[in-house]
Amino acid sequence: MPATTPTTATRRLPTSHPLPGIARLAVVLEIFLGVGALFGGGVFLLAPDGHLLGMTTKTLAGSPFQSYLVPGILLFLFVGVAPLLAAAITIRRQSIAPFAAVAVGLTLIVWISVEMVVLAGPGSLAWTFYLVLGTCIAAVGVVWWRSSRPEESPGR
Repeated sequence: MPATTPTTATRRLPTSHPLPGIARLAVVLEIFLGVGALFGGGVFLLAPDGHLLGMTTKTLAGSPFQSYLVPGILLFLFVGVAPLLAAAITIRRQSIAPFAAVAVGLTLIVWISVEMVVLAGPGSLAWTFYLVLGTCIAAVGVVWWRSSRPEESPGR
């Protein structure tokens, strides 16, 4: 049997117990977000003119983009791949998982906020939904991180 080195012993949290509920919630939210963004970003990569989603490039008037190609790439990577990586980090019980959840939530909030400013169109229920989703994911990460910290003794 190979000896366990200190570096391999500290990479993951113990796997004998199921993931805590808050970690499972983070995984579900991250996978939901990631799969949807992979689809949306992928469709923009396939059709940068937006026609597969019933959109036109007229929506981009006044923005720095002539097509949905660059926004599609950014959506695919930062809002699609990144949350799936965060979910994988959690499933693999990496100690940085709560921070990854916070990063995913904040990334989504920034993404939607920039989208609202750049497109400056009428209010959208989808924007509201994704702002709330980003806030929830970030809050789950913060609560999870705070609950996993060792308790400090009084007087410190």
